[in-house]
Amino acid sequence: MKFLLMYEPRAEHLARLQAAAPRADFVVAHDESEARAQIADADAVLGNRWFYQSVDAAARLRWMQSNSMGVDLILERAGHRDFVLTCTRGVYDAEVAQHAVALALALVRGLHTFRDAQHRAEWNRTRLRNLGDLDALVLGWGGVGQSIAKLLAPFGTRVRPGRSDGRYSYDVDLLFLALPLTQRTRHLVGANELRTLRPGAFVVNVGRGETLDTDALLAARHLGGAALDVFEDEPLPPEHPLWSRRDILITPHVARGIEDPPYRWEPLFEENVRRFAAGEPLLHVVDREKGY
Repeated sequence: MKFLLMYEPRAEHLARLQAAAPRADFVVAHDESEARAQIADADAVLGNRWFYQSVDAAARLRWMQSNSMGVDLILERAGHRDFVLTCTRGVYDAEVAQHAVALALALVRGLHTFRDAQHRAEWNRTRLRNLGDLDALVLGWGGVGQSIAKLLAPFGTRVRPGRSDGRYSYDVDLLFLALPLTQRTRHLVGANELRTLRPGAFVVNVGRGETLDTDALLAARHLGGAALDVFEDEPLPPEHPLWSRRDILITPHVARGIEDPPYRWEPLFEENVRRFAAGEPLLHVVDREKGY
C-alpha cells in the first residue's frame, strides 16, 4: 500500500502516519514532476498541492484526503475517476465563522467608512446599527454556518438557518453565505434574492465567490453594504469595480488563515490513514452528488 504526501511532513507527523499504517510505504512529492511520477501507483494521496496537476496520471488511486473544506476544484479535475474523497470538514469552522462575524461587525458599525476625507475633515458622529437589532439568514447550515449562529447568539441577533433541503425567506437585515460551490449553489444569490433583502441590509460571503452574483450585488443599491472574503475571480483584478465601492469591504480569501506547523488537519489525516489501512469507514467523506 502506497501513500503519496503532497507536502513535506514534520518528523513527528510522519512517525504517527507510519504508526497508523505500519505496512504501508509513505512517499513525499517535492515538486510537480515528482507528484506525477509517484501518483501513478499510489493507493492514496494526502494533501492538495500538485494533485490537480497530477491526478490524470493516477492509475490505481482509491482515496484522496484534501486539506481543504471546499472540494469543488478537486471534483472538477477528478472528473469521473472512481476514488473516495475526504475533506477537512469541521477543522476550520470556528476560524471561518469568526472572520464572518468580524466582517459583519465591521459593516454594521461602519468601521470601513471612517477613514475617508469627509470624516477626517468633519469628525462627526453618525448613526450606526447594532447586531442585536437585526434578523439574519445564514445560507449553508453546516459547521461554519452553525458556528456563525453560535457567535451571533450573545449579540441577540435573530438567526434563521438556510438549509439546502428547505425554503427560506430573504426578508432579513443580514445575509451570510457559507456555501460550498455546486451546480445548485452557483449564483444561488442573485438579483431576485438581493432585491428581497430589507433596505439597508448587509451581505457577508465567506463560502465560495461563485455562489453570489457579483453583477447583481453591484446593482443592488438598496443595500447597506457587503463584506466579501471570496470572489468569482481570484485574486480580484485591480480594475474590478468592487474596489471602488465605499460600501463594500474586501478581504483576500483569508477567513481560513495561513498556518505554521503543526497543522490543525494533521490529527484527521493520521486517523483517516489508520482507518484506510484497517479497512474502516473514513471520516468526512464527500458526497459527490451533493458536491460537499
